[in-house]
Amino acid sequence: MRVLVTGVSGTIGSAVARALTGRGHTVVGTVTGTDRPVPDDVEPLVADLFDPRALTVALSGVDAAVHTASSNDERSAELDNTVVTAVLAAFEGTGKGFVYTSGLWLHGNTGDTPVTEQSPFDPPMVVAWRPAVEELLERAAAERGVRTVRIRPGLVYGGGRGYVPMLLSPQDSAEGQVVRHFGDGSNRWSVIHADDLGELYALATESAPAGAVYLGTLDESVRVRDAARVVAEKSGAAVRDWDPEEARQYWSVMVDAFLLDQVATSAKAAKELGWTPTQPTLLAELAAN
Repeated sequence: MRVLVTGVSGTIGSAVARALTGRGHTVVGTVTGTDRPVPDDVEPLVADLFDPRALTVALSGVDAAVHTASSNDERSAELDNTVVTAVLAAFEGTGKGFVYTSGLWLHGNTGDTPVTEQSPFDPPMVVAWRPAVEELLERAAAERGVRTVRIRPGLVYGGGRGYVPMLLSPQDSAEGQVVRHFGDGSNRWSVIHADDLGELYALATESAPAGAVYLGTLDESVRVRDAARVVAEKSGAAVRDWDPEEARQYWSVMVDAFLLDQVATSAKAAKELGWTPTQPTLLAELAAN
């Protein structure tokens, strides 16, 4: 297949592209400029994803599309709605596959009972707009002849990229180097290595049925203070609580998302797609790098 991947230089997009090319597919990847790095064997395409006309050009001549791009700011909802609208219009009645990146944050705090694809939504403010996009994609699978697939990844790590190193890197303070976590760090992050996630996307692009949704995460969550402790021990730093109200001065509404306590299961992806994560766990990777 010839597959369009938006945001191919990002953490998820680059992993998806590597997985697809490794399975023999051709990948056209959108980037914001010619200076952006892309994985080997990817055809880069400079495109403004806020421009429907550019999207129409990008979608011509492909057999499937995977949306992983994000503006990572207040325009995220606009970007996703623009991309989704353009893909559904271009693919209507064709049965072509469209894999959309949603997120596990949609399920809010989970408690000790692992959430599944059918669990209710309780999203924090930063992704409160996303359920409406998921509903649009679900309807499109039934009514518009597009093989839409939604993947809800946990917190993505791997290769020193993603939010984890940004959140847990040692910082200078009056008492020396410290690793800070929001609150007391007792909450759990449901996480997934980028390369494992890329394989899930490739499997879904190839064979997931129309309307399918999958949680992309490890079945074992990581307590945040344990991750902070591993980083601190490697760098000789101390671990400290960070008052969420103070943290909001720097991280704004993202604080509520990172404070979520989440436990989830990817049993559906394992059963239906044969997906089996094989990469090192978050704690193992933090200890090794």
